[in-house]
Amino acid sequence: MQTDKNNIILVPTDFTKIGDYAIDNAIKLAKDLQFGICVLHVINKTTKKNLVKENKPVEYVNEKLADIADKIKKEHNIETDYIAREGSIFSGIADVAKEIQANYVIIGTHGKKGIQFLLGSFALKVIKSSPVPIFVVQKPAEKHAVENIVFPLNLEEGSKQKVKWAIILHKQFNAKFHFFITSQKDEFYQNRLKADLNQVKKIFEKHNIPYTEQTSNRRSSYSKQVVEFAKSINSDFIMISTDPDKTSVNPLGSSDEKIIYNPEKFPIMCINAQDLKILIGGL
Repeated sequence: MQTDKNNIILVPTDFTKIGDYAIDNAIKLAKDLQFGICVLHVINKTTKKNLVKENKPVEYVNEKLADIADKIKKEHNIETDYIAREGSIFSGIADVAKEIQANYVIIGTHGKKGIQFLLGSFALKVIKSSPVPIFVVQKPAEKHAVENIVFPLNLEEGSKQKVKWAIILHKQFNAKFHFFITSQKDEFYQNRLKADLNQVKKIFEKHNIPYTEQTSNRRSSYSKQVVEFAKSINSDFIMISTDPDKTSVNPLGSSDEKIIYNPEKFPIMCINAQDLKILIGGL
């Protein structure tokens, strides 16, 4: 799955504190994996408006990116490049990820607020356009090694296909996975979910991947319980699958959004279901 990649982490920045959080997490991940970093800024209407306010030319963006790249190289000894690309963040990040053959993208989020409640999550739109997994972060990186990853499992399309990335992540981090399984009222659907879990467990056992399992209750929302479970085991991040063909129209937020914008600020690894259309049984 990653044989055609260049061992690069793409990290977009908007030159704010949350952009700094994304860069900090990219540095941590690059050190753990011995990858390089590419820092990206997408020049859009907001950028141009800010440049006018500061009385700076567009070339100033490249200067700022060069300073960031040089600092990462000097302080962390990580090979770092940068790109300034004019356009929309919704397509620009995905286009650059494809162009440089990045393995992962890390984005910071300011949280879902204001007009995003009406128009849908800006971050989720970026996630659903990405050809590779995206880590969404809300705070600086934890400095310890990745040890525990939460793997929510339900009947949504793409849920169990996360196993392919779990195999890669285990090889990269030697981490332990924790299945959090939705509870179904209907016996037929509960049996389907049990079959999916057994299939995933067999694959994990084949690859010597350690795991635990925990089933949700029906007393509160599944997304809330996922986050509470992640907190209870001191998880390093939660991995979810997102459907790029769906757009959230729920003003209260979709299940994906509630996990991505979790109040505990756990990093979330988002994988597009359409990128994993291969059956998992043949591994």
